[in-house]
Amino acid sequence: MPQGVKVQVLSGLPLVYGDRRNMDFKELKSKKLFKEYSLIIPYEDFDKEINHKIEKIIPNVSLPGFRKGKAPLNIVKKKYEESVFNEVIQSLINLKTAEIIKEKKLNLFRQPKIDLKKFNKNQPLEFELKFDLQPEIELQDFKNIKLNKYEIKFSKKDLDNQYKLFISNQKNFSRIKTNRFAKKGDKITINFKTDNQDVPEYLRSQNNLPIDTDLEQEILPKLNKEILSKLKEGDTKKINIDLSILLKNDKLKKVIYDISIVSIEEKTKFEINKEYLERNGFKSEEDLKEVLKNNTIRQYEQGVKEIEKKQLMDFLNKTYKFDLPEGVLEEDFEEIWQRLENAKKNNKMDADDKVLSDDKLKNRYKKISERRVRLAVLLQFIAKEFKISISQEELNLGIKQYASQYPGQEKEILEYINKNPNSIESIRGPLLEQKIIDNIISKADITKKSINDEQYKKLEQETFDIKRDKL
Repeated sequence: MPQGVKVQVLSGLPLVYGDRRNMDFKELKSKKLFKEYSLIIPYEDFDKEINHKIEKIIPNVSLPGFRKGKAPLNIVKKKYEESVFNEVIQSLINLKTAEIIKEKKLNLFRQPKIDLKKFNKNQPLEFELKFDLQPEIELQDFKNIKLNKYEIKFSKKDLDNQYKLFISNQKNFSRIKTNRFAKKGDKITINFKTDNQDVPEYLRSQNNLPIDTDLEQEILPKLNKEILSKLKEGDTKKINIDLSILLKNDKLKKVIYDISIVSIEEKTKFEINKEYLERNGFKSEEDLKEVLKNNTIRQYEQGVKEIEKKQLMDFLNKTYKFDLPEGVLEEDFEEIWQRLENAKKNNKMDADDKVLSDDKLKNRYKKISERRVRLAVLLQFIAKEFKISISQEELNLGIKQYASQYPGQEKEILEYINKNPNSIESIRGPLLEQKIIDNIISKADITKKSINDEQYKKLEQETFDIKRDKL
């Protein structure tokens, strides 16, 4: 097979000439929503298409010993054949794919998967096609969906307790007086750098990065383990960091970083005083309380929105029963199972998963996968039926909001997204999902319910009961 040959089915599946060529194919698998075929294209068809492409470029070709556009086909072909290989293979496969779709009257759920099996000089082109088919879905009137709309009523006692919780969670730090090793609870400022060009720029180097060692979330996996009780202020060390799981790239299992400890600060007693208020832009302690009150309300409103979304998803999953595209279901389960294997390897499995055998674990997560795929297929169908999409303006706003989740790294995040267009889909997807959900809720039968802080916490626990979802 020629080096660098890449195959994908292009949108629209364009035909080459419009005539029907020889096609030898057989069905390998046939399920209700999945078809797999093996196809063979004679080398003569491939060679004929090569000649057709070469004939098109001859008028613009200048070769030594011939006037422009007058070189013989066989000579031009010898020089330019390799350059049109990919295009010809793509065109022929698109043609054959379109013919099968038409002949078998396939209603595709997504673009076919292509596996180019064999192609050698003067031999037939062999490849396989996998089709996931669109399930039959009959939408119910969204007016028949009964949902609760929750509104939290905060008492003065609730807000006072939130303020006390804020105070208890505040941390004040001061520079250590003796040059001791870093320990848990410290705030450590570091510089880090790697020369590995496969690492995204925002993880390649950072200067004066503050780290709160009380937090579980780390910018580099297991970084605290490499620092605590091992390094002092001013120390520099080379360490190996495994980024393969974080970045889903097996080449990044051992990334060498240079780590420098710029400073170490330890906790001191926190007090609301004039200096703290002025430094954070508050006029008074009452001003601070008002801001915290508004922040608390916003956080709870976001939590309520997640509860309402989960309840809607539970309703849709229970109400809609239809066949699922087997190929999509298989891919989703394999992705889940791979994450479980990694969790098992790193001893990070959920406690209730650890006690199960692999067979029982597979049964549990196959049900979860079925739910995920069913809801994804249903939401995609609803988006198509109601012509719901994400505009460029909505996408730009979503990208900015995503970057704002990483204070101090916004510029690096935006640069990474611009250089890696595929990463945009991880932002577009949730935006589209929320827009579909909002569309459904806007048409549903809504009952408003007022709840207090205690009722909210109970509702949240019941709604997101992980063990219940795994049943």
